[in-house]
Amino acid sequence: MKIRKNIIFILLFCLSSVIKITAQSATAQVSAKQVQVGVPFEYAVVINANATECTPPNFKGFDVVSGPNQSSSMQFINGQSSFQLTLTWIIAAQKEGKYTLGSSAVRVGNQILETKPITIEVVKGSANQSNQGGGQSAYNTKIGGADVFIRTGINKNKCYLGEQVTIVQKVYSRYEIVGFQKFAAIYDGFYSLPQDNSQRSQPAMENVDGINYYTYELYKTIGIANKQGKISISPIEGDVIVRRQAGANKPKNFFEQFFGVPSFEDIPVSVRSKPLAIEVLPLPEAGKPENFSGAVGSFISKVELSRTELKANEAFNLKMTVSGKGNLKLINAPKITLPDGFETYDPKVIENANAKTFDYLVIPRNEGEYELKNLDFSFFDLDTKKYVTLPAGEIKIKVLPGDANAASAQVYSPRNQIKETENDIRYIKKGNFKLEKGESEFFNSSAHITFIAFPILALLAGLFVRHKHVQNNSNVILVNERKAAKMAKKQLMAAEKFMRENNKDAFYTEILLALQNYLSHKLNIAVADLSKENIQSILTQRKIDEPTKLKVIQAIETSEYAKYAPGAVSGDLQMVYAGTSELIVSLEQQLNKKVA
Repeated sequence: MKIRKNIIFILLFCLSSVIKITAQSATAQVSAKQVQVGVPFEYAVVINANATECTPPNFKGFDVVSGPNQSSSMQFINGQSSFQLTLTWIIAAQKEGKYTLGSSAVRVGNQILETKPITIEVVKGSANQSNQGGGQSAYNTKIGGADVFIRTGINKNKCYLGEQVTIVQKVYSRYEIVGFQKFAAIYDGFYSLPQDNSQRSQPAMENVDGINYYTYELYKTIGIANKQGKISISPIEGDVIVRRQAGANKPKNFFEQFFGVPSFEDIPVSVRSKPLAIEVLPLPEAGKPENFSGAVGSFISKVELSRTELKANEAFNLKMTVSGKGNLKLINAPKITLPDGFETYDPKVIENANAKTFDYLVIPRNEGEYELKNLDFSFFDLDTKKYVTLPAGEIKIKVLPGDANAASAQVYSPRNQIKETENDIRYIKKGNFKLEKGESEFFNSSAHITFIAFPILALLAGLFVRHKHVQNNSNVILVNERKAAKMAKKQLMAAEKFMRENNKDAFYTEILLALQNYLSHKLNIAVADLSKENIQSILTQRKIDEPTKLKVIQAIETSEYAKYAPGAVSGDLQMVYAGTSELIVSLEQQLNKKVA
């Protein structure tokens, strides 16, 4: 037994050593694989081990602007720590051509790790490029699109109507990201179910075309297509705050100079994903059951009755529970067919994690034994691409004669079961017969009374309307609230005119005035006090939903930015005009609803 324990201990020790060795790695990467002559770019070696020495490749054909610059990081994930060391050289190509940067050698203990060679294409530099300081270019502090970008990913390019699609918005960055701003994901054509994105702040490493990027999962959403045809997933855009080591020319504070630590700078970068198209196929008509209610996926169903024996005019519950994977949220209540004399109402719908229950209240009116049919459930199976019908089985119910003495009882008797007697007043007249209207006098008739009362009622109604008109116009705040939408509409008509003339400056000015005047009159705020904080606070008090509040702030920021920096604004004026109109309509509906 002791020998066996020793063998197990040795095996575990060897296994841990192998894991430790395989976890050690060194990777070379560049900031771009196509560069211009004289324009600096980065060559970096990322080491996931306790290295003691790193020998870079021979930078023949390149000028070394600076380096090696060293940075390190340590992460603790799920109780495990990982250490990463990055050595960076800023280099610039001397002439055009294709160059291969050889392997870097990294010593880890007695082991040498070698990186893969990287091929660089050098093209001619731009005409306005200038060199500084002894023929070497100054370090470029601008972050390009290849350094930080955002991608939209989907797990399938084609799907059926009602099928689930996973949509992932992911940010790629060569630098650490310390903040996200102004991001909002809207998926037209899909019923969206946002997933937990609490891991956003924990980046992963991903290699794209030979370059390592930190990746941040911004949004992960389950989308259920609710219309067919080609649907475009709208781009997502916003700002990320990038933290990177400052250039050599940036001034350092006393602490950084005294201790020799590197300085860092936070840079805001605007990113925008590309639109992505997905084709939504219609569900096939061939073989579609009559009782199909839109279920797509894989389901099971169960039908239950609260009781199978009861008296006429008493109620029972019929529950149909559907569970499984698929578009549960979009399944409509199945249409059930019951025997004659059974009354039912719209079902009560109960939802939980992976099941949906339709609870019908049913009242039988006639006694007898009945079999409930047509309670089967049908769905479209994505695996077989066919419709599947789940039978409900045989369901029987016995209805006893109703209690005639009960106050709520309503016993219905067919005409052929009633015996005609001398004292019976039911069905006393048979066959077709004609009713004739008797003579009546105008005096004291309903028409006579109406003619007399009409002038008095008209006078009272006029006085009431006049009183309400005076009362409503005496309140300046209410008058301004009512006129807010009309004033905004006039402002938008002026903006529409400038939009046709492609006058962006005047267009955004009118858009901003429309928003400001509407909010000022509707929320009773002076224009001078229309700060974003005040607007957001009052909209929250008036219980406006979060997406609408976010759109209001974004619209004001965009218009202000366009007003004071018109040359830097680009975009479809028609979309801005339509979005502002829809935003004011949405605010008007919500604010009026809250007041009512």
